Amino acid sequence: MKSRKAKAIKNKNIIIIVVLLIIVILSVLIYKNLFSNSNNNRFSQDSNYKVSNDEIKSAKDKLNELGNIDSIDIYTNSKIIRIFVKLSDDVEFERLKNISNETLNSFTEDNLSYYDVEIFVESSNDNSEIYPKIGYKHKSNSEFSW
Repeated sequence: MKSRKAKAIKNKNIIIIVVLLIIVILSVLIYKNLFSNSNNNRFSQDSNYKVSNDEIKSAKDKLNELGNIDSIDIYTNSKIIRIFVKLSDDVEFERLKNISNETLNSFTEDNLSYYDVEIFVESSNDNSEIYPKIGYKHKSNSEFSW
């Protein structure tokens, strides 16, 4: 009799250990799948793609060809180059589109294949019927969409 009870207890302990082991293994697998990429920063390549001061200066010089410029500011934020243009008076929109697309030549091909580019254009003319406008260029495109 005693051996049957001992075997039953031993079998029960083995089952408990196996179940606990399965729970631990599943927990580790779930944790690894959910959090394995948490240490990888999606912007970790940013250091390989820096927009140089020469590129920024060249882009500003190109945009200054529009005339009527109050200010031009260019920033990189994560994977986006943001260009802010403030016009003192309206400029023909087709001319702005052409010069904006030419401005893209100021940046290296590597940077253009890594960064999206946004251009925000506004006018100091409060009665402007043309502006504000926003242009966007995905890294896979060759020119702005407005």
